[in-house]
Amino acid sequence: MQSTTTTQPVAMPAAVPSIWVGAWANAMTNAVGNAVNTGGSDRTFRFLVYPTIGGTQERVRFSNFYGTTPVTIGAARLSLGAQGSRQIDTTQDQPLTFSGATSVVVPAGQVVVSDPVKITFSYGQTLAVSMYLKGTYGLVSRHDGIFPQNYMSADGAGDLTADSSGNGLTSTHAEWLLLNGVDVYGPYQGTFILFGSSTTDGWRSNYSSTAVYPTPNAPVDGQFTDRLSDWLARRLNAAGYHIGVVNLGVPGDTVTDDITNTQNSVQNANQRVGHDALTIPNPLAMVTYFGSIDIRSPDCKSAPAIEEATTRLVSAAHAASLPVILATIPPSAFCTNPAQANFGPIPTAADPYAGGVAPGSTPNGGEVQRIALNQWIRSTGATLAGVVAIADFSAALEDPARPSFLQSQYNSGDNFHPNGNGYHAEADAIPLSVLPAPR
Repeated sequence: MQSTTTTQPVAMPAAVPSIWVGAWANAMTNAVGNAVNTGGSDRTFRFLVYPTIGGTQERVRFSNFYGTTPVTIGAARLSLGAQGSRQIDTTQDQPLTFSGATSVVVPAGQVVVSDPVKITFSYGQTLAVSMYLKGTYGLVSRHDGIFPQNYMSADGAGDLTADSSGNGLTSTHAEWLLLNGVDVYGPYQGTFILFGSSTTDGWRSNYSSTAVYPTPNAPVDGQFTDRLSDWLARRLNAAGYHIGVVNLGVPGDTVTDDITNTQNSVQNANQRVGHDALTIPNPLAMVTYFGSIDIRSPDCKSAPAIEEATTRLVSAAHAASLPVILATIPPSAFCTNPAQANFGPIPTAADPYAGGVAPGSTPNGGEVQRIALNQWIRSTGATLAGVVAIADFSAALEDPARPSFLQSQYNSGDNFHPNGNGYHAEADAIPLSVLPAPR
């Protein structure tokens, strides 16, 4: 008797839905005037950005959140570019439109998003956003680009957005004016948000690790993508994740209502979380990295004050269903104001390790607050509704022999900002267990 077999249908994998995610972003800092943000008329800018994931369909966001007058973008383009070059690749170059129009007015306090365009780029390539500001305009929202070399034309040069050579863009600068983000659309898993101050933004990530503190290190020519977001993107891409990373660090930012915010013309974390972090498309989690500036500012905030403000920040994120990873605060966070109760010994040229203690003894001044804050983050903070993990940056960076100071290989030289290696160590300290499995 001949046997028969029954063939079971092969289960086909479910289609992966396409979503928008952030490939690159910055948080607008303010609309303060400087050598680039001067106002003007009929000027073209070309900005270089370094996406954290590849893409085939994009949209660009422009923010005038801090501006006080409207500004007209007369033309804009998204192109494949190259670091250190004015040129754009004409084979991957598309004009941007806004509800079908080639021009758009960005009102004061508002954000506009372009219509989708299709250019193809891979992770590791550079994008160029060209923007022509039409007519006369005043001070606009800005963010200091730190290292990238951006380009602009002379005032009155007109629309040069389609100039593929970039020869008409005669000046260089390191600002992002109005440019707020580049999103990509496709079968992605979501967006990972980094929310913090200058140590999130990447200050001194271009510094070497050849000199031992207190001897300062120096910038390395061409080392421009060693920020926390860059290292995390490398880690995610290498592990097979399809996740964009956005960097929402603002230099001089605090989580408390601190005098530093007024001095730096920036909003604190609780003031800006809604319009910065909670507007990012399809977020998966947010690392919050605040407290150092609160402790070391002229106000010299206490650990309880920072804990209360952090609790409010976590609550706002939790209400928006955004999981939070709390980062501990690495050295150094010495209170620098002798008039404050938390003032204690601080590093000086004569005594670069002042204020530091041997393991097991009790430190002075602001170090009391940093250690207390980190203990709270690892205990009470870890149990707050909405907190899903701790990123122990302090454990990753501190010197075991001098726990009030950064390890030499991670110290840019100011004992406050890490160098490129230090940001790498921080990225490795971010737990990925809270993310969906790579695919």
